[in-house]
Amino acid sequence: MRLIETWLLAVSLAISFASSVFAETLRIGTWGLEGDEKLSLSITSAAILTQAYAELNQPVEYVELPVRRALDMLLHGQLDGNFYRVAEIAQQYPMLFRVDTPLNIAEIRVYRNNTKIYPENWTQLQDFKVGYLRGTLMIERKLSSSVKRVEAATPEDVYKLLSRGVVDLVLVVEPAQSPPSSTALAAKLERTDVVLDSVPLYHYLAERHRDVGVRLNAVLQRMQSSGDLQKIRMKAFKEMQ
Repeated sequence: MRLIETWLLAVSLAISFASSVFAETLRIGTWGLEGDEKLSLSITSAAILTQAYAELNQPVEYVELPVRRALDMLLHGQLDGNFYRVAEIAQQYPMLFRVDTPLNIAEIRVYRNNTKIYPENWTQLQDFKVGYLRGTLMIERKLSSSVKRVEAATPEDVYKLLSRGVVDLVLVVEPAQSPPSSTALAAKLERTDVVLDSVPLYHYLAERHRDVGVRLNAVLQRMQSSGDLQKIRMKAFKEMQ
């Protein structure tokens, strides 16, 4: 009996090793990992995902793209996944698989260079010209159609809109508990203490990778229960300062 058990264990290990060696590399659409102004939300999400996928022996490749294009390429089968999206995307696009354990809690924050500007809710934004990163759905869907909007092409351009007086304020998506952007502070821009919205963000894969997503979710659940997710976030915040 022991010989049989030993043989079965050896076969199991061989299969596990082979699957890790020959696993298909998943191409994940990302944004905010490159350039002068990296997004803290992207950096922390990448740190979490990298560790979780490593535990699965699942190779991944991050493909830096504009936010909208990343979703479009995923929907057309040109990518295997997207970094993070809001929960509602799963209902809108049933061909996608949402990994149910949130990667991050995103907060929509206000930056200003005029202390007299202090909107406390979405309705009060109608009094101002608002800048934000193009393709940020969690902002676009909340803004009233009457708000004067100015979209920035890159994260660093968001703060330039405010520094140059093109807009009255900018909305930025940041992870909960993160410090203010160092780039914004260097430009003498201030983050108010108002959180306009708090939104959980989820990793998405194409439906054909459901099995990987289910296994990844188990890893993220364990990391969340053990406190590892929070430790990774805090370490990433420190390294960005």
